[in-house]
Amino acid sequence: MRLRQLTIKNFRKIETATIDFPKGLCVVVGENNAGKTAIIDALRLMLFSGRELDALRLNDEDFRLGSNNVPIEITCRFCDLDEKDEVHFMECLVNVGDEKFEVQLNARAEFNTTTRRANVKMWGGETEGGVLPSNLYDRIAAIYLQPLRDPESGLRPGRNSQVARLLQSLTAKEKHSDFESIAKSANDQIRALEPVVKAKGDVDKQMTLIAGKELAQVTDLVFSDPTFHRIIAGLEPRIDGQSFSLNGLGYNNLVFTAMTLSTLKRSASYSHRSMLIEEPEAHLHPHLQVLLLRQLEREARSEDGNSVQVILSSHSPILASQAPIDSLVTIQQTNGSTGAVCVASVRYDDILKKKLQRFLDATRAELFFARRLLMVEGIAEALLLPSLTALAGGDLKASAVTVLNADGINFNAFIPLLGVGKLNMPVAILTDGDDKKRTGTPSSTASGLKSHESSIANLRVEFGQVTFEHELAQSPNLLPLMLEAYENLRPILGKALKTRVQALSGTDVKADAFLQELLVSETSKGEFAQELASLMELVGKAKDDLMKLPGFTDDRASLLESTKLSVADVPLYIRNAFDFLGVTNP
Repeated sequence: MRLRQLTIKNFRKIETATIDFPKGLCVVVGENNAGKTAIIDALRLMLFSGRELDALRLNDEDFRLGSNNVPIEITCRFCDLDEKDEVHFMECLVNVGDEKFEVQLNARAEFNTTTRRANVKMWGGETEGGVLPSNLYDRIAAIYLQPLRDPESGLRPGRNSQVARLLQSLTAKEKHSDFESIAKSANDQIRALEPVVKAKGDVDKQMTLIAGKELAQVTDLVFSDPTFHRIIAGLEPRIDGQSFSLNGLGYNNLVFTAMTLSTLKRSASYSHRSMLIEEPEAHLHPHLQVLLLRQLEREARSEDGNSVQVILSSHSPILASQAPIDSLVTIQQTNGSTGAVCVASVRYDDILKKKLQRFLDATRAELFFARRLLMVEGIAEALLLPSLTALAGGDLKASAVTVLNADGINFNAFIPLLGVGKLNMPVAILTDGDDKKRTGTPSSTASGLKSHESSIANLRVEFGQVTFEHELAQSPNLLPLMLEAYENLRPILGKALKTRVQALSGTDVKADAFLQELLVSETSKGEFAQELASLMELVGKAKDDLMKLPGFTDDRASLLESTKLSVADVPLYIRNAFDFLGVTNP
């Protein structure tokens, strides 16, 4: 039995949100303060008995701010029931058709302004007023791993330690005596040791002298209380031959997680077994993050009937990039409302979905955390956009704009994720018109991308007439810097190009000459963009200061000192994208 859906109303920042959980692993991602923790905490309220330590205790701050304490409402739906589940959760069943049922659990919390307490009412099924089975949580096992957790507290000996829980799940009741007989034997042998016998005699003698023979008690010294639960409560793990307390924090987190997974997998008597993890990336370097994610995914998709539903929240682009694409649920805020997008529910061509999975490296996975998204064709645009944004009077970072390099014209892999009910933040795409003959008709690729604007309200597609570099070279102020950057990379070819361009007239003609040289010479666009960006940062500096830098000639320093750049030097189609994203000043 797995959790299929969670609906939340009026809980913290969430007015209303519905989260569909994919089968297997679920990775909830989104920017800070988007609502990821609220989702995990809502599950804590529903999946844990109120008596458990990890159950959520509501207070006045949990009621949505500004709502005048409107009641909190939370509903869970579980699917994939077997016959035993239908019997146990009979009061909670909902008929979904085709002789299939789901379990629905509901909670409503109302705030009492007199007592300043939250009163929580829970019921099963669709009709309010229904009851919950008194033994409901006998069939639900959930474990919560909080963010920045201290794994030592869970590994430390005690009745509720993870070691004790694992051994409890592994040991049949009739096998408890095996532990107890060993402990009893150890106690008998320790009692017989001479120092122990003498110590017991001394204590008994003093007790007799204090209380007299009639009131004195007989003491005993034992190694351990020889009962099963006491024995397993006293066990602790040793790692590579040393106490776990001497182990690193990150590895102790892995040990604790491993024990938690094993405990749940061994808890076969439960209908639903789940593990809620916040920020599993805490304390783990990137490689261990990926290895942990892989194992969690394997356990969550296990087909042996022993699977554990794993729901984790994260703001790590590494985990977002390495997780199976269908496991991702992204949380976003649009106009003050929190929404959730389950990628598995987005209609996707299989080929495109596989393409998207390949593209989601750590950088491109940032789109799931973006507040505004600017997608570009390649590395040249990505490197130069910060400088161009500054010329336009804006700042990409301060405006919370994420730049995504689509590595060519692979925008089609991302398009299905955009739109109402999906990723609904402002998205701008910068691409090339590739209209080399100046016919006024852009390429079919650019036109095709532009056509998506009619169905995706949050999308703006902008393109130049030819290419990015060609548009930049049309600026009389930027072209000398571009020639200088090219000459720094290709001294002989660059010097000849500079002479040739200076003899030409007309911005288009000069831009054509520069672009042709750049392409024929097969100069790396990334290296060129990096060199140009460096020069743009030095524009307007005093010549004397520039001459102190290594490799600066008199002509080069004079060029940078005298160059004046302004917003007019930023190609219009790029300025339009900036305006749409709101990164330029009025």
